[in-house]
Amino acid sequence: MPVSPEAPRPALALLLQALSGRELQLQTLPAAPPDTPPARAILTPTHLLLPAGDWAQQRAAVAHAAAHLLHSPVAQASSTLKPLAQAVVAAVEDARVEQLLMAQLPGIRPWFLAGLRESLQPQGLSFTALVSRLSLALHDEDYADGNAWVDKGRSLFAAARAQHGLQDCTAFRRLAAVLANDLGQMRVRFEPQQYAVPATYRDDNSYLWDHGVARDEEAQALQAPLQEQPPAGGAAAQTVESFIAVHHYPEWDARSAVLRQDWCTLYELRPLLQAGAAAAPAHQLLPLVHRHRPLHGRRLRRQWEGETLDLDAAIEAAVERRLAGAPSGRLFQRPGPQARPLSLLVLLDVSQSTGERAGAAAPSLLEVEQQAALLLARTAQVAGERIALHAFCSDTRARVRYHRLLDFGAPLDAQAEARLLALRPAWSTRLGAALRHASTLLAAEPAERRALLVLTDGAPSDVDVHDARYLVEDARAAVLEAARLGLPVCGLAVDAGAAAYARRIFGAGNYRIAETPARLPRQLSALHARLTGI
Repeated sequence: MPVSPEAPRPALALLLQALSGRELQLQTLPAAPPDTPPARAILTPTHLLLPAGDWAQQRAAVAHAAAHLLHSPVAQASSTLKPLAQAVVAAVEDARVEQLLMAQLPGIRPWFLAGLRESLQPQGLSFTALVSRLSLALHDEDYADGNAWVDKGRSLFAAARAQHGLQDCTAFRRLAAVLANDLGQMRVRFEPQQYAVPATYRDDNSYLWDHGVARDEEAQALQAPLQEQPPAGGAAAQTVESFIAVHHYPEWDARSAVLRQDWCTLYELRPLLQAGAAAAPAHQLLPLVHRHRPLHGRRLRRQWEGETLDLDAAIEAAVERRLAGAPSGRLFQRPGPQARPLSLLVLLDVSQSTGERAGAAAPSLLEVEQQAALLLARTAQVAGERIALHAFCSDTRARVRYHRLLDFGAPLDAQAEARLLALRPAWSTRLGAALRHASTLLAAEPAERRALLVLTDGAPSDVDVHDARYLVEDARAAVLEAARLGLPVCGLAVDAGAAAYARRIFGAGNYRIAETPARLPRQLSALHARLTGI
């Protein structure tokens, strides 16, 4: 049977506009590699990202997105629902909005039925299989399933439609809660990290949910202009996120010892600032820069013998002894030749928690990170080093945002400073995917000495992960992958309780802890001095 060619993007955009009355930007996600689940569409209020596919699949995906835009409430609070309940509510909502669209345009019905029949798992009893069977049963009256849960879902759906009408989304959410509770009683296992909507034409349903971050903070998807508040002392600036590329990265599942290929989707973005952006005055930073640079030569630290004691090494050795570890005997420092230039990539955590303040007059952690990163960048550039400043946050594995603020070789001018200072906190901290992308960029640097430095305020976490160890182990795996490429990774955590997870991720001696944001600049300076051999 011949495969229909992929639909041209302008035709799909026109179809979406005709069906929904809305103009959205369409972009195509890269095709999933062989032997991996196909990618799912991603819908936002301004963009529709479609996986590669044939015309039949893509037109069904556009019609499904139009149904959501016309009839679904956007960004519902997810905090009261468990992941399994969210998935069931989303499946019922998919059927409800599709039936509303089919009532207006009956000719669309075969588009949906073809995708539902193709994804059907008729004999399966897994969560995905049961949802695939229920999805077809709600649309196809001739389909006979026989499973008690599927038949109950079909009956409840028909009763809600007859009693309340398809427009009452609350009634259908109540019946979805009943079905979700039944699955819990049946002990049906649900793995959020492994679940994908069964029907390949349907989107990932992230359009429906707000996981605790206001949607006007989530950058309204790719290339959408962001109205930012000006940094203290600066003029108002408008930040535009320029889309660079979409990347897929694996994620390590330590529980099953499986590296899940192409599990995370990362969007690489470059902030562009328009006229009016302002940065911190250079004269406020330059005195601090020179204060942290040595006037004559450099000191070789962590030596077997030398003229003076290396206090940092001695402190770390004492900590190792208390932890019943094996401390190194490299406790001295001595004069040495000039170090080879270093290429340093600094990766900033800009998750929602970095915006918290200790008091009304106190700066947020993100503000301290921004000023410390500026100081570090000026220090490096004055010393002739190459430095890059990047940042990241995440909203599930489907949306890891990676901001390239200052790239290697670029001058730290007023525009670069303004890009950094315009950052705003949002979402969560999926560190592993961001580390893998940063390592890929750093590996392309020609310098002999390269290093990656992470600034964060807590253990990796995300709204679709409920095992506290899962993302810590994935971040550790990403650090080990970088080490195999010859790229050392160091971490600086602004968290008094960070010792356990920081040691697990970065390894003994490769991290520092700042108990408060006020101590971050000093610790960052010390960590940079260690990397450069000052």
